[in-house]
Amino acid sequence: MSQEEVDILKRTLARERASRKAAEEILEAKSAELYEVNQKLEASHKELTTLYSKTNSQLQGVFETIADAYVVADVNGDIIKMNEATLPLLGIQNINDTCNLMELVKPSEYDRVYKAFNKLYREGGNISDLRVNITTIDKRDILVQINASVIYDKERPIATQGIVRDITLENKYQQALVTQKQKYGNIIANMNLGLVEVNNDDEILMVNQSFEEMSGYLEEELLGKKGGDVFQADSNNDRIKIENEKRLRGESNSYELKVKNKKGEIRYWLISGAPNYDLKGNITGSIGIHLDITELKNLEFQKEKLLQKLEKSNEELQEYAHIVSHDLKSPLRSIDALISWLKEDNKDKLDDVSLQNFSLIETTLEKMEQLISDILNYSSVASDNTDLEPVNTQALIDDLLKILYVPDHINVRVLNTLPTVCGDKTKLQQVFQNLISNAVKFNDKENGLIEIDVEENDNFYQFSFKDNGIGIDPQFHDKIFKIFHSLNKSKDSTGIGLSLVKKIVNLHDGKIWLESEPGKGTTFYFTLKK
Repeated sequence: MSQEEVDILKRTLARERASRKAAEEILEAKSAELYEVNQKLEASHKELTTLYSKTNSQLQGVFETIADAYVVADVNGDIIKMNEATLPLLGIQNINDTCNLMELVKPSEYDRVYKAFNKLYREGGNISDLRVNITTIDKRDILVQINASVIYDKERPIATQGIVRDITLENKYQQALVTQKQKYGNIIANMNLGLVEVNNDDEILMVNQSFEEMSGYLEEELLGKKGGDVFQADSNNDRIKIENEKRLRGESNSYELKVKNKKGEIRYWLISGAPNYDLKGNITGSIGIHLDITELKNLEFQKEKLLQKLEKSNEELQEYAHIVSHDLKSPLRSIDALISWLKEDNKDKLDDVSLQNFSLIETTLEKMEQLISDILNYSSVASDNTDLEPVNTQALIDDLLKILYVPDHINVRVLNTLPTVCGDKTKLQQVFQNLISNAVKFNDKENGLIEIDVEENDNFYQFSFKDNGIGIDPQFHDKIFKIFHSLNKSKDSTGIGLSLVKKIVNLHDGKIWLESEPGKGTTFYFTLKK
């Protein structure tokens, strides 16, 4: 071998050793890198295993404690796994019992449910809010809501998992709410009262048909507009704004309002409003019910005018009564004076018959004057200003019994202490005086008796004047309170006394009546407010 060949061989061996060494260094580096990666993989695997175990444990806890029924079923509908909440829902006795979900579905809904799950298996995704009527194992008919998704083995669907809820009651409530909504919607649409809903800015949100007819506007013409701008007849009156502000403070109110409709006609509405709330209790506006009271207001205006006319007529009648009374009494007094003069001038010339005739004339004149006074008194009762004050009726009776003539054979007894009432003392004295005088005047018994009593009720006192006199036939009970109606044609009776009593009792917002039988006496009852 030549030297040149030896040198080439040496150089070749040197390069080979260098290459081997470099390869060894690379291998060592890659081995160290691979070891490090392996260590990281082992750590990651351990961490992943721990995380999986933890997650699986958490899912298992959720699965076991979830309030809703959770079910895993194979593609045929057989339950593979379920939680405790599923048992009472489906009527299953034991957690290990088997059940096919499709067999629970009502026959009328089987095709719909089958198509829904078949589509789920083909296309994936999930089923949301599928409502199905089922018959449970323990024979209960219920409505359930199903939310489900597919479980895959690699890319092959092998099962479904889902949550099943019993919404039978919820559905009934919803149906009831819909029914009620339709019911009240029909009521609102057809009610004779106008209904308006506004927001917090008084902008109209809704009106019913009756309000359209009342106002003359269609709903679309009013939506978004303010009621005060559209209807208020007096631009200087902020009544609608003021009342709406009250509702925003949570107040309900009722008030009358003068408005103008679409034709520009003045109308009067009675409005009752209340705040409208959302589910959180916040006021979102108000609802008002409107009643057109224009005709009633017109009648009220007419009544006021009639009352004014009546008041004026009463004043004129009172004035006329005084004038007539004066004018009638003057000639009567003149006649009476002339009779007296004639008697005095001819006292020695007149026989007994003439004197008796003169006496009859004087009696008639006296009765006529008394009749005129009674008429004036009767006509003035309602027209006089009545000053109401506390009146002690016991003291009033005591005073009357001191001045009234009561024969010795008639006994007057007050059975209970009489109360203090609010009234006109003078007029009430006339009532008591007339009733006592009548009881005395028409008592035909040797031992006459008059009993005065009172009963207390919640809002009034009921007085009674009872006598054992001649009594009154029932056919005359209503007539005796009429003016000029006297059952006994007595020279002392003008037939106005009981009419005056009834008028005074009515002025005190009371009522009067009697109970009587001929020969057994009479009891007059009347009431006075407390």
